[in-house]
Amino acid sequence: MNNTMSVIKKVAIYSRKSRPDETDETLKRQLAFLIDKCVDNNWEFEVFQEYGSSQDSNRPELNKMLEKIQSFHYDAVVVTDQDRLSRSTVGFHQVKEILTNYGVQLVTSSKIYDYATQEDDLMSDMQSIVAKQEYLNIKKRLVRGKRQSAKEGNWVGGKTPIGYLYDHKTKKLTPDENAPTIRRIYELYLSGNSSTEVERIFDLDGILTPSGSKWNKARISVVLSNPVYKGTVIYGKTKVSKVEKKPSGSPKQLRADESDQIIIDHAHEPIVSPEDWEKVKDIREGRLTKPPSARIGKVIFTGLIKCGLCGRTHSFQRRKGKELRVTSCQTRYYSDDGEKYTVCKNKGVKLELFEQVFFAKFGQFVNELELYLEEIKQNIKHDETNPVDEKAILTANIKKIEADIKKVQKGFIAEIYTEDEAQKEIKRLKVQKKYVEEKLKRLDTKSKDEKIDELQGTLNKLTSLLEGTSDLETKDINYLLTAIIDHIEYKRVGDHKAEIEMKIHYKGQ
Repeated sequence: MNNTMSVIKKVAIYSRKSRPDETDETLKRQLAFLIDKCVDNNWEFEVFQEYGSSQDSNRPELNKMLEKIQSFHYDAVVVTDQDRLSRSTVGFHQVKEILTNYGVQLVTSSKIYDYATQEDDLMSDMQSIVAKQEYLNIKKRLVRGKRQSAKEGNWVGGKTPIGYLYDHKTKKLTPDENAPTIRRIYELYLSGNSSTEVERIFDLDGILTPSGSKWNKARISVVLSNPVYKGTVIYGKTKVSKVEKKPSGSPKQLRADESDQIIIDHAHEPIVSPEDWEKVKDIREGRLTKPPSARIGKVIFTGLIKCGLCGRTHSFQRRKGKELRVTSCQTRYYSDDGEKYTVCKNKGVKLELFEQVFFAKFGQFVNELELYLEEIKQNIKHDETNPVDEKAILTANIKKIEADIKKVQKGFIAEIYTEDEAQKEIKRLKVQKKYVEEKLKRLDTKSKDEKIDELQGTLNKLTSLLEGTSDLETKDINYLLTAIIDHIEYKRVGDHKAEIEMKIHYKGQ
């Protein structure tokens, strides 16, 4: 045993996946070799092992080892090759500087490096440059190999999609026991259900993903948009930006042009027919280009129902052949790291049940309004505490129209409206706004009798609505309610038996 070996007593073993083609079995053999070396030399050792790429900036085990080196824990670091520490020239220089400053040597399978000596310092730099070039060459060969394999219709897309198994012999995808679940998602969607409705059906039926998670709307949408299920392989959807970087400093992933992608149809056995997949695609694109109100028709409560937990406005959905529903709240609460989230617990409800509770409460307001009207008829004077103050209503309507104009402008930017459709809708809204503004100007010149007559007209409409005899169209009822109600605070938390909690917030109150 030479003098250098004899002064080494305690070492750190560092094992790391250095090349993309290395397997877990390769890493196990690498670690076994390093441990044998330590045992043969009677060195006390501690193992630091990680599996990321050598170009990965996140190296927790290496950082942990370097911290302990700076606390004088080790005499040497043991690796199979010098480039296991880092193939990056900058990264390796930082590691080498720490080893030099704290008198720690580097033991490889062929040599012991003492970076304090000029000879080893120079040799290590040269080997680092050679190792980096070797890595780049290997990476190029792997990319070329993957592209060629993709052109042959093989699966090179990374994680195997739910519903398939990867056959290592044929390099193709084959349907597995989860394929019927994928097929059912498509069947339910083609029968008229939305992604949210499919989620609810699976939740009621207790159907989970292979990992035991719930089938949420996002997962279902990914399945419906993935061409792999019609037997198509796509390689090269993204490319690494040479200019743009993430906050962490790593390059951004950008979507590649379709002309640069490798797209092979009929590459493997499909779970759904290409014809059904294309039908789903058309339905999805059609739904995404329509505003929510156009998808299910306007509801008298459109824009009025707000979540009692988070304040988000509820929308509506219709199950095929079934009742219209107020949707569950979809607000997401993200964890501090931004990766996990929980969804607001406010549940949806049948619109029929919602209406029962609403009209019971709203009926009390209409009764109070009727009593108020009788009182002012007798006293012939205007009361500023009027629960349906017309001036406040008109002002609120102007703000709503202005907000609608902005929504149309955003809809044009999002390509929901064509330029012609947007201009036509904005023109209509501006005419409506001008009419309301003129009505507001005339308000102060009205006689008390005119005001009473108008209030009576509003009361008559509300009464007929409560009695079910109203001949107003849905949009007109919505306009009438929106003129009186600021919003309806709605809450329903718990299981399917949970009661509805509701508070109606009126304008001017």
